[in-house]
Amino acid sequence: MRLLETIAEILAPTRCAGCELPGKLLCPSCAQRAFRFSVDESCPRCGTPFGALVCTECWECEFAFEAALSLGELARPLSRAVVLHKDAGERRLGEVLGRRLGERVAEQWGSWPSVVTWIPPTRDALRRRGFDHGFALAKPVAEALGVPAEPLLVRDRAHDQRALGRGARALNAAGSFQVSGKMAPHVLIVDDVLTTGATLDTASALLLEAGAADVRVAVVARAW
Repeated sequence: MRLLETIAEILAPTRCAGCELPGKLLCPSCAQRAFRFSVDESCPRCGTPFGALVCTECWECEFAFEAALSLGELARPLSRAVVLHKDAGERRLGEVLGRRLGERVAEQWGSWPSVVTWIPPTRDALRRRGFDHGFALAKPVAEALGVPAEPLLVRDRAHDQRALGRGARALNAAGSFQVSGKMAPHVLIVDDVLTTGATLDTASALLLEAGAADVRVAVVARAW
């Protein structure tokens, strides 16, 4: 296996997802720019940067999830890393981003989570990508926290949300999921991006109805 990896590295050297310099999937310079959100300055409800005191992104919103955190802003280099992982087949970035996210969760919330779950992809997205990118992120998060990663949500119906606004996202998310499996008390939902929060809000409400005591959200990037 190591020989095959060596050959692959010679033929197609690993390049940074941010700047494309050879060497690492995310070089130290790009990692510093990507993961720059301060826990003390970010909004504790929706993960927006510089919203610790007054957050203009969520002050008119009511979310079912108790709190949210993110690694950084949905801008380069982090946005490019998200796209390369999800849509360009660079699956190794799931481990890199997920491990960082797990470390951030442990830093901010300690041993609070009892289980990690994720937003499942649509059938079309799973067929197009060939893998579940949400699980690829959730697994290293769970490993970092020492808790199981369980598929507590199953996708019922939904269309791609990326081109939709806040209202349309909420309508699209409604009725998109069902709960599956035994519920744990403290559920952490992992996803790649939080935009309006509609999908994560819907999923959180279902988990609470199914018996979860509280739900929090951890995402790689926050769009704002």
